[in-house]
Amino acid sequence: MATDTKFLTRQATVRATTKEMVKNRQAEFVISSEAVDSFDTVFKIDGWDLASYERNPIVVYQHRLLSDDPDNIIGTSTIRFENKEMIAVVTFEDAKTNPKAEKIMQKVYNNTLRMASVGFKPLEYRYGIEANGEDPKVLYFTKTELREWSIVASGSNPDALKRNQETLENIRQEAAKDIPVIPSEDPKIKKRSAFEAQILINKNK
Repeated sequence: MATDTKFLTRQATVRATTKEMVKNRQAEFVISSEAVDSFDTVFKIDGWDLASYERNPIVVYQHRLLSDDPDNIIGTSTIRFENKEMIAVVTFEDAKTNPKAEKIMQKVYNNTLRMASVGFKPLEYRYGIEANGEDPKVLYFTKTELREWSIVASGSNPDALKRNQETLENIRQEAAKDIPVIPSEDPKIKKRSAFEAQILINKNK
């Protein structure tokens, strides 16, 4: 089983803003599920470790956690699991304390800002196991540590997207090392990667 300590982000979406939530300066986001995402990855819901996050349950704007502007921390959140989804309810700071939080909250309520991004540390991952009903071409994160989550503007940070793609490629290569290569005298098969070999095994079953 592969392990890693890199920090990644994953896109999430706003779920609900009821009248009661508006009154309490809150909004609800689905911040993870077991759906296959645009990176061909899946996050197992029972693999999320919230211990670190719950000690410091902040919500950030645009992942600017290391900025010297304290107003980039726009609130706190509570998290629950429901129907294979990880759901976060953010409570925004008040306008007097944090004008930026007020502006972001209003943009969320106006549906101008509707995306979020989860910052996490991948701990264990593997390729899908077809016998378990999983896609062998998809990378499954089976243990992940939530560090923070941020409200973001969709597509606003292409550099972060690039870093995620590059990091995921490294993770894929590491995960593929755990898949045995098919012994064969065929030189074409000898040249295949471990991942390609596993796909060939599954096709021949």
